[in-house]
Amino acid sequence: MTLLRQLILAILALLLLVLAGSVVISVSNTRHYLDAQLQSHAQDAATSLGLSLSTSAAEGDHATMESMVDAMFDSGYYRSIHIVDTAGKPLVSREQPVRFDDVPAWFVRLIPLQTPLGEAMLMSGWRQLGRVQVTSNPGYAYLEMWRTTRDSVQLFALVALLAVGLSVLGVNIILRPLRAVEAQAAAIADREFPVQEQLPRTRDLRRVVEAMNHMSRKVRQMLDEQIALGERLREKAYRDPVTGFGNRALFERDLEHLLDSAEEHFRGVLALVQLRDFRGYNETRGYAAGDELLRQAAAAMRKATADFRPHCLARLGGADFGLLFPRGGDDEVAALGSALSQALASLQERGLMPDGDAGHIGLAVHDGTDSASMLLSRADTALRQAQVSTGNAWQLATPEARRQPLPATAWRTLLGACLRDGKFALFAQSVVRPNDPVKVLHTEILVRLPTGEGLLPAGGFMPMAERLGLASAIDRAVLTALLARVRPSDMARHLAVNLSPASMGDAQFRSWLFEKLDQHPQVAPNLTFELPEYGVARDLPALRELATGLARRGSGLGLDHFGRGFNPLGYLAGLKLRHLKVDGRYIHALAQDSDSRYFISTLREIAHGLDCQIIAESVENAAQLAAVVELHMDGAQGYHLAMPRAL
Repeated sequence: MTLLRQLILAILALLLLVLAGSVVISVSNTRHYLDAQLQSHAQDAATSLGLSLSTSAAEGDHATMESMVDAMFDSGYYRSIHIVDTAGKPLVSREQPVRFDDVPAWFVRLIPLQTPLGEAMLMSGWRQLGRVQVTSNPGYAYLEMWRTTRDSVQLFALVALLAVGLSVLGVNIILRPLRAVEAQAAAIADREFPVQEQLPRTRDLRRVVEAMNHMSRKVRQMLDEQIALGERLREKAYRDPVTGFGNRALFERDLEHLLDSAEEHFRGVLALVQLRDFRGYNETRGYAAGDELLRQAAAAMRKATADFRPHCLARLGGADFGLLFPRGGDDEVAALGSALSQALASLQERGLMPDGDAGHIGLAVHDGTDSASMLLSRADTALRQAQVSTGNAWQLATPEARRQPLPATAWRTLLGACLRDGKFALFAQSVVRPNDPVKVLHTEILVRLPTGEGLLPAGGFMPMAERLGLASAIDRAVLTALLARVRPSDMARHLAVNLSPASMGDAQFRSWLFEKLDQHPQVAPNLTFELPEYGVARDLPALRELATGLARRGSGLGLDHFGRGFNPLGYLAGLKLRHLKVDGRYIHALAQDSDSRYFISTLREIAHGLDCQIIAESVENAAQLAAVVELHMDGAQGYHLAMPRAL
């Protein structure tokens, strides 16, 4: 029961007690007064009538006696008038029944009035002739008492209504700050941290509001400090402070994870870039100039390769850089080499290099057969070959008899046919509790592309689909197929569905998605839509609009591949995420890598502060699972725990 209702009930109870006490006292006093009045009225009438009838009684004039009695009795104020002689024989007798026309019967039974008898003697000198007996009619007394009681109750009812109305108004005004405090507490629990700017005038309530504001600021401050700590740890452990690229540790973990993960299905290009004579550059121009050269070279390479959607950009040490890109056709590999060459050439144009020979590039294509060391060795060989060529040259090293990749036109044809015919295959992989793998947290829906060589995981074709502008169409096809297959028995299962950054940024797709969820209100609360963390920071307004629309329909939002980029973490606070899935690069060597463990521990605290689960991706062996359990992560996903199964 709300405080307002309790106060109203208390006020009503108090008013009822006052009313009951007042009515009881008033009725009791009125009753005693009327009893006395009836006694006095009857006695006065008997005395007056006795004096008036004494002469007629002495003369034996019964006609006059009856006339005088009738004149008094017909007034209606008397219940009975009797005149008796000394022997008790009635001489004149008049009686009428008591009527209570306007008084409820229950009121008469509840409050009985005494009707005492008034008596007077009929005298002739000193001789007694008889007696006059008069009883007053209580009907008028009851009517008066009933009207008094009714008017009192009506007056108190009016006062009670006014009191309740004023109380409701006053209590609402007084409790308005408390409602704001309630909303503020709910917002804090919902990972928002509002502050009430308008403080109540009541001192006690002002203190409560000020305390809540202080708590909101402190919780937000603690969360911001955790986020800042997580960013510092990630920067220190995995980011080169000069260029802003990843460092060697990040590059090695990323390369090993991409090549070892079956779900990533990485087929791509490794580029090694080395600036020429960087040691001599430092000696002649100074270390500050050398750092500036590295920054400008990194910026030039980042800009030149933006359209190739790099997996990883890293500085390996000195003036050596390692870059990983998804694979396209041979023409795209050549375009990548040319783009990197032009980036190096631009350093001389900006006066950072004395001549046009800024550095060299070695490229190696991975088609799924190389280990990390083999791929690095081939790229390094290609780099050495480029160094004996012209300035800013690039060289491609490929394995003997490598499988030829599909050109962009062939990819467009293949993906278009699958979209048209609905041939995408849906698989499901369970996400479980690390310390209790039998308990399933949710099931992630995975998509496979049928090819002549089998089913291709999303990591093998989605980069090309995004490049061709088909990612949103594939997301529509997958969600439509999934909703068509959901059965009533699936309502209790929580499903995670992947969306591409292109779909997130597409207003038409968002409208279509919301309409689909509106058509399936029973399924929507059990759906969580996952976006890759490295792609969402490019369009935060679209991300927030998507998160708001999903929340209105009961659906959730999650981020996967978290930590692949170096995006600031502050945007997480306003998204109300259901979970974060930590990228496999941090899980791959988690058992041995103290930096990854420390970063994940901090990230776990941030996630739990946001009421969000933290889940490990790509758990492929028992050592990784043991490390995940030790770090108290909420969930785990990988081939070691559950293989994808066809829907």
